[in-house]
Amino acid sequence: MFALVVGYIAAWAASPLLIGRTPSDLDLFFWPSAELAAHGHPLLVYSLHRPDGYPNANGPLGLVPLIPIVVIANGLGSANNLQVRAGMAGAVVALFALLLGNEALRLLKAVRGAIRWRLGAICVFLLAPALWISFVDYGHLEQPIELCLVLLAVGYADKQRSVAAGVALGLALLARTTAVLYILPFVMLPIATRRWRPAVSLVASAGATAVVGLLPFLIADGATVVHSLVTYRGDLPIGGGSLWVAILGTAAAGLVQHIDTYLVLAAATGLVGAAIWLRPAAAMTTSGVCGLLTVAAACYPMLAKTAYPYYLLEAYVFAAVWWLARPGSALNWRIAAPVLVTAGALLAEWGKSLPLSGLGVVEGVVSSLILATVIALVMLDLWFGSVQTAPDVSASIASRAA
Repeated sequence: MFALVVGYIAAWAASPLLIGRTPSDLDLFFWPSAELAAHGHPLLVYSLHRPDGYPNANGPLGLVPLIPIVVIANGLGSANNLQVRAGMAGAVVALFALLLGNEALRLLKAVRGAIRWRLGAICVFLLAPALWISFVDYGHLEQPIELCLVLLAVGYADKQRSVAAGVALGLALLARTTAVLYILPFVMLPIATRRWRPAVSLVASAGATAVVGLLPFLIADGATVVHSLVTYRGDLPIGGGSLWVAILGTAAAGLVQHIDTYLVLAAATGLVGAAIWLRPAAAMTTSGVCGLLTVAAACYPMLAKTAYPYYLLEAYVFAAVWWLARPGSALNWRIAAPVLVTAGALLAEWGKSLPLSGLGVVEGVVSSLILATVIALVMLDLWFGSVQTAPDVSASIASRAA
């Protein structure tokens, strides 16, 4: 097993060296921000923008593991070599990917007991194409960090540790702002059973963690931080990858450009709420919670005005846990959800070079339809699937939280 772990880390480190790469978000955002922090200005990391004005739209937590790598690269004189520094950062991503896989296995073991095919189960996460696309192609090292923290929150909440779950979600939000969507199931489940204390505790601890983490940056450079993390999206035009490409050139396009975030939040809130309200017993199992997280995660790339392939990683991870956490054989129809998300990521990877017309419209619409199908599969299972759980499954988040 040790040899496999070393080989996996080596594969991540070598991947940028073995394939040709162009500057990614690692080079345009993360590395320059980490350089600024390493040179004594950690609170001004949001002052850097891409030449076209695009800001670093991710939370500061993702920079923390990168700063030591920047220091080492500077000491070795390799900081300006795109491939070498990407390989060094890739080794760090591999470590968080391993933590993500281990956290997923921990949840599965709590639900199913002994995992017969442990290596196969962890490979579902470690070899996911969306994971490799996320960093190797786009340079996003914050996603596995965020996902580790969200899965950690699932485990904490199931053990009646609402404050700890909230802290984990707050940290996830500091890694990637889309984590705000994943707070929805954790809050709505206890509210559905009129248990207000765990909901309030979770929201308060998540909010306090996020505020404490962002406050120093807001004090030092507030306007830039708010622009980078919140307001910049309204200025972006409709891009590729989602169904909104089909309305380019119409009056509706200008409206969608400014409200796509609200559409995503509304859809995620409505769908998660509907699943809990119509059949709370199914939503309150561990697999049910991961199903709700899948639905919330899929809403973002489905309805965002621009959807990049790495956006689908979060939906993939939650869908894979939902599929594997169900009792019985893993060879069942639910495998279609992570397979479809993977197909959507590969389709989006192919479609990123297409013009915003012709095939680009087809790709955007099909990509959104794939995610809509994934949402439908999970929702149907939550509404009509068996609620029977494995003998040692953890009790529901809502019923166990006091």
